[in-house]
Amino acid sequence: MRRTGNVLIMTGAATAVAATVVSKRRARSRARDAARRHVITVFRPFDELAAEQMPGSLTELGDAVKVSLSAAPGGRGTEIAVAAVGDSASPARIRRALRETRSLLEAGDVLLPAGPPTTEPTPLNRPLRAVTRHGREGGLL
Repeated sequence: MRRTGNVLIMTGAATAVAATVVSKRRARSRARDAARRHVITVFRPFDELAAEQMPGSLTELGDAVKVSLSAAPGGRGTEIAVAAVGDSASPARIRRALRETRSLLEAGDVLLPAGPPTTEPTPLNRPLRAVTRHGREGGLL
């Protein structure tokens, strides 16, 4: 019985240390994401985009982001780079705005990955619905 108690204490201590390490890594990752530039390539000529105002939710971010345009290598369109200014725009919000802006510039409409679901919500398909919903937020599942 004494040996089992010692094993439980050691396991609890190891779990606490692991949780602390994971928490610190996630905090560093969030700090890197905040300072990161997000870049997409749009298949439109640089001259055409430089002359017009950016459509969509990218303009709704306003002064929270700094937008810069440059010609993509090999004549493949225009690169749109966005960096957050301060903490007012989250990386997920910036990625969503870039996806919507690209869709507006290339297709003329914001394309959604799927329309209304063809099945009824059930407990069995609940995890898939949650993953799909969160995938649209940050661009990653």
